[in-house]
Amino acid sequence: MAKPNQEPQPEQMGPYRILRTLGRGGMGVVYEGVHVETGESAAVKVLAAAFTSHEGLRQRFEGEIETLRKLKHPHIVRLIGYGEQDGRLFYSMEYVEGRSLEQELIAGRRFTWTDAADIGISMCTALKHAHDRGIVHRDIKPANLLLDANGTVKLSDFGIAKLFGQTRLTAAGNVLGTADYMAPEQADARPVGPRADLYSLGCVLYTVLAGRPPLMAESFVEMLRKQRTEIPLPIRRYAPDVPEEFEAILQELLAKEPARRIRNATLLARRLAAMVYGMATQQGVGLSPQTKIQLTDEDRQLAFAATVGNTPKPSGGTPAAGDELDESPDPTNPTRVAAPRESHPATAPTVVSAEERQPHLGGTSPGSIGGHFTAVDDHELDRLEEEPETPPWISLQTWVLVAAIAAVGFSVWYMLQPASADKLYEQIQAMTADKSIESYREAKPKIDQFLEHYSDDSRSDNLREIETSLELDRLETSFERQTGGKGDLNRLVPIERAYLEALNYMKVDPELGMAKLQAMIMLYDTRKDPNKPFDTTGPTGKCLELARRRLKQMTRTMELSTVDDLHLIGVQLDRADALEPDDPDAARAIRQAVLTLYSHKPWAAPAVKRAREKLGEHEASEETDPLNNRERQ
Repeated sequence: MAKPNQEPQPEQMGPYRILRTLGRGGMGVVYEGVHVETGESAAVKVLAAAFTSHEGLRQRFEGEIETLRKLKHPHIVRLIGYGEQDGRLFYSMEYVEGRSLEQELIAGRRFTWTDAADIGISMCTALKHAHDRGIVHRDIKPANLLLDANGTVKLSDFGIAKLFGQTRLTAAGNVLGTADYMAPEQADARPVGPRADLYSLGCVLYTVLAGRPPLMAESFVEMLRKQRTEIPLPIRRYAPDVPEEFEAILQELLAKEPARRIRNATLLARRLAAMVYGMATQQGVGLSPQTKIQLTDEDRQLAFAATVGNTPKPSGGTPAAGDELDESPDPTNPTRVAAPRESHPATAPTVVSAEERQPHLGGTSPGSIGGHFTAVDDHELDRLEEEPETPPWISLQTWVLVAAIAAVGFSVWYMLQPASADKLYEQIQAMTADKSIESYREAKPKIDQFLEHYSDDSRSDNLREIETSLELDRLETSFERQTGGKGDLNRLVPIERAYLEALNYMKVDPELGMAKLQAMIMLYDTRKDPNKPFDTTGPTGKCLELARRRLKQMTRTMELSTVDDLHLIGVQLDRADALEPDDPDAARAIRQAVLTLYSHKPWAAPAVKRAREKLGEHEASEETDPLNNRERQ
């Protein structure tokens, strides 16, 4: 079988005359094509000839088409049509003349924080459109954000997008996406939802502002571990002119737990728009003369104005549509720095059954001669089921009046109904069934109502525990915002300063941060019975409970993350053993390096012991362990 990078370029696919290859991937090829009748340019994605009989990959390819059929948005690349030619599936997409954010960054472009906010607002509108239709992109990254000739940002490459609830074509436990911008739950091969896309968007905005991703690693495996465990440095370390509110937004977006992130794309757009307008109208800080802020209908519905399509126009151009960008230059056109390529091989869900697939693609079977192409009009994209219209027999004004009277009557009736303790508690239980902090927040008004009217009820203690969890969550969020030297430390009591110091250490040295938390608990815990919960009525008890929870969480995280580290250390010690007969000095240097780097880390004790035994106990402790020598001095 010919691989995608070996098969010859076709002369024509459906109505498109193929001009040149834009990119190649593991599953298919993307070409630049021109419609022979209309002259319209398009990016034509073709399933590789080797996979025409592979049912699973054909389904995945059709899943991409079905995903694009659900979308119609100015900030998402548009599907033009699809078909089958000589047994090979293909579809055509909007041809975006411009460059991706990745190419702009590689070219050395520096984005202002207002540029980043404009990009973020535009992507929020695109993600809201996709999420409202049950689609999670799962691969938001600079290479998939394209800037057209007018500077409008467009989201591309839905090749590994996932439909909510669809698992037929997605293998459990697979890690799909680009590691540098991958949400922790995605890196951990857990189910992902819309907040995974918001995490990735936060990584993109961080990269645009800092000129580098939030986390950096030398291997794919190491990056997955860092996404699960490591907290990025605050963005103002790299871009001091970024407003504090923008830094706070990014910290929320990059939270490891999805429940701690901003809830959805709509709220994120509001936060960004409010920040831009606040800085523009109140302080006049950070806005360049080229920045133009527009009001749109969608942003009015969000109660804020948003900037759409006002990113400064990029130089040069790159054809791109729907696929990740290849970093290799196009030798046929030096002005185009990169071309699209297909994303990582992965299975994407599809809503097309085997029976439906035949009429969709013209009924041709793999390997058949001839073909079929179905053009997709704009009105067919994002099409909703419509009910047949029937002429109203009562005027609209009458219905509005009836509805208003009914609403008033229902409100009066509802307010007169007494809310029993059982009914109210049942509602609270239903709202907090998943025991997430987000559900606790939504249920708080009812919890307050229950505690106000039924404080003597035996179930009040359970609800007070929920209120305590909410209070601790608010306090933890406040501490997170004060890390990195922000906030007035003089307002904090000693235990609060100790906890904040431990959080700061946690970002650069998790083990040292954990040691600080353990010391804090040892110093301030005055309970006679250590099995009893902390008294969280004051700052001491609250900080101790936060420290206990953080220690528990970090212990679980360290157990997962240190497995890979121990394995890598073991590999190096095996290498030292192999070098011992021929190069004892090199073997000795490797073992000394293990002691120097890891002798103070409890989790590395087995590897450290192994290195010491090879060197000799006296030599290891007195001559090759500078940390221990320093402690003795």
